[in-house]
Parts: sequence; C-alpha cells; structure tokens
Amino acid sequence: MSYLFNIQTCLPAYQLSQIELGHYMSEQYDFTEIEKAKLMLMYQRSGIDYRHSCLPDFHLAESQKELFINQEEPSVSKRMESYFKHALPLASKAAQGSLQEEKISHLISVSCTGMAAPGLDLMLVETLNLPANIHRSSVNFMGCYAYFHALKIADAYCQSDPNACVLIVSVELCTLHFNKAKDTDQIAANLLFADGAAACLVSAKKPNHNSYFTIDSFYSKIVTQGKSDMAWSIHETGFLMTLSAYIPQILQSAIKPIIEEALLKNNTSITSIQHWGIHPGGRKILDYLSAELGLSQTDLRASYEVLKQVGNLSSSTILFVLENILKRDGYLPNQACFTAGFGPGLTVETMLLNQPKYSA
Repeated sequence: MSYLFNIQTCLPAYQLSQIELGHYMSEQYDFTEIEKAKLMLMYQRSGIDYRHSCLPDFHLAESQKELFINQEEPSVSKRMESYFKHALPLASKAAQGSLQEEKISHLISVSCTGMAAPGLDLMLVETLNLPANIHRSSVNFMGCYAYFHALKIADAYCQSDPNACVLIVSVELCTLHFNKAKDTDQIAANLLFADGAAACLVSAKKPNHNSYFTIDSFYSKIVTQGKSDMAWSIHETGFLMTLSAYIPQILQSAIKPIIEEALLKNNTSITSIQHWGIHPGGRKILDYLSAELGLSQTDLRASYEVLKQVGNLSSSTILFVLENILKRDGYLPNQACFTAGFGPGLTVETMLLNQPKYSA
C-alpha cells in the first residue's frame, strides 16, 4: 500500500482572463470580423475564466515581448529556450512545498512541453540539493495522463521498498506552444491550455495527518477508434496538437464500461464513489461524461472548478483536481475517490483511491 500526500500546486505570475486571451488570439489570425466573433463565442463558452502563463507576451507591447515577436512563429529552439528559463523555477517551487521535512528516496519528473538531456530531473537534483545517487525517472511527452504513469511508477517503488518516499514533480508550459495555424485543432488547443506545476509525495509509510489519499489500484485502456483524434507532434515551428471535436463523443461512448471494469477489479461500483477527480480536458468532455455516468456538476465540482480557475494544464492538472478534493470541508481518507485522465492514443488512465477495506 502507498500514500499520496503533500500536494503542492504552483502557477506562474501572469494571470490572463479567458476573454483577454480570446481578444489576443483573434488578432493573431487573419480572420474576418464574423470569424472573430465566432472565436470569441468559443472563448466565452469554454468554462474557463482565467489561465496563467510564464510569458509576459500577452500583456505587453511588441518591444517588450519574449517569444511571440513581430507576428513571427517562434522556432522549436526558441520555445525550448523559454521553457528552460521558466520551467525550473516553477517546478522547484512546487517541489519545495511538497518536500517539507520529508527525506525522499526517489525523484520522478514529468513534462510534455519541454525536453532536453540533461533534463528537468537533473536540474531539480541540483537545485533541491538532493543526493547525487538518488533514484530518478522521467515521464515525457505522454500528454495529459502523464502524471498517472508517474504515480504508477511511484506506487511500484513503494510496493517493493517499505522505506520508499517518492517526490513527483510536473511542470507544463503549454502557452509556449501557442500557434497561429488556423485549423480547428490548433484553435481548440490555444483556447484550452495554460501553464502550471504540481508536486506530491508518494510514500510506503502512512503520514501522521488526514490530508492524504491511499493509492489502491490503476486501470488503463486504449480507445483505438480515437487514436487519430488526439495527438501531439513536434514540427519545425513548435509542438502541434490534434484535438478533434469528436473527442467528447468518443469518450462518452467509451468511459462507462472502462470505469466499470476498473471498479470491478476492486469489487466496487460507481455508486460507492464519494469523490470524482476527472481530468478537465474541456467543458464538453466534463458535460458529456457527467451525463453518461449519471453524475451532477456537484459530483464533478473539483474538475469544473479547476477548469474555470486555471484551464487545462496538461499533466499537472490532475494534482490541482486532487488538491481541490483534499481541501474540501469534511474530507476524510476513508472516502472512496476515483480519478481519470485522457491523452493521445486515445488513452484513458484511471486510479482508485481510498477504497474501504472490509474484513471477512
């Protein structure tokens, strides 16, 4: 058994209203006034109030911008320069908040929006003054469900080592990959994604407080009919996303059997779940899934609230959702919690937390 606790979430300095970003993006495209009006309607109906960016570009005059200068599309190398300028400070802040006085044995770094070698993991070892012989792993470029894979690895460490204490640090700087391509997929990506970081500890030892989750099981399934509807690839001018309008419908038709299979592994059912932590990939996804599962917006309030307050932060988002649940009045670590995330593939990752144990 392993325990998830000390969740720490961090946002960069520049907070942007969704309407402000909508106006900014409408000026980047060569749109007619009618097309601009349609774009603004999309931003108004997104379920997002605010997003954050590590870049000052969306506030400042042309001469003060860092990356998106003179209407030119930045190269991948320029985007990566900005990534490594901003990723480490944000990731370190989250990590330090998680560490507190704990002594960790393993480090797992997670990021989909920037890569190099030496990478974020080694930078964190140096910045946090971690031992040079620490066990470390990295999860890269897996998309919004990447944190689930990090949690699987951490849980495996804890299952094999009763003294394991794993620090998982995720940082995503999605706004570095804003792109002026006028296709509907890129317009949707520009509308949803934002920047943030999150960290937590996973330990084989139970913490001495009630602000934790018990990790019980994982379940994953590939929805092959959606493999071309969500994708993430590297091009000369940046990381480009395929994000089709059919994803909510595909997930709606697939999600209930997947969740039932995941819960059947633990002899439980949907009606036994007291907390739902669904990755807020977008408002339509949450709306479609709540209808399919017979859940209310109150049941999914953690997901809706995170989407409203910060948008989609790729792999970091699920920690923002779990933090929301953990801080809820009356939360207790014996209340069953089910989480799910979605990403390229189309892949559904799930995790069951706090499953009550019954004696024979």
